[in-house]
Amino acid sequence: MSELMVLLQALLLIAGWLLFLRAQTELRAQAARQSLTGELEELRHTVDALLQRLAEEAAQAEARIEAKWRELELRSANRPPHATPSHEQTHPHNPQLGRGNQTAASETFPPDSGYNLSVSDTSPYGAVAILAKQGLSVPEIARQTGYAPGEVELILSLTRRNTEENG
Repeated sequence: MSELMVLLQALLLIAGWLLFLRAQTELRAQAARQSLTGELEELRHTVDALLQRLAEEAAQAEARIEAKWRELELRSANRPPHATPSHEQTHPHNPQLGRGNQTAASETFPPDSGYNLSVSDTSPYGAVAILAKQGLSVPEIARQTGYAPGEVELILSLTRRNTEENG
């Protein structure tokens, strides 16, 4: 009978040990879930703060762009097209570019950069061809010359056709 009691006590100890291990595993899993949940919540707050900051910076950038746009519109509205103010002189690097083609005093570009070009000796659309030879894309040429992208493409195709017929 004492042997049976010892065996029963041993079985109870083993069962208790197994229950302890199971409880320990469940507690670890619960702690991991809580830790992960806390980390996810912290990450969500960080993302929300970054999105808020991004929205504020975007609004500031939009306001700066709109202010510059209004400034440019005012400048273009105050300057009649093809008018040449008396204080402007011929282009410092290429006198054949004529009056009214200078960049603003605050902007200084090399003469072959494309920014100072608006006409050519042979054609009023020469700047388009020159900028294309420099490897600029159609949208960039359009931006620099003030022509629409379709106009730039037409000028380039006519220039190529003219070159093929004459060359």
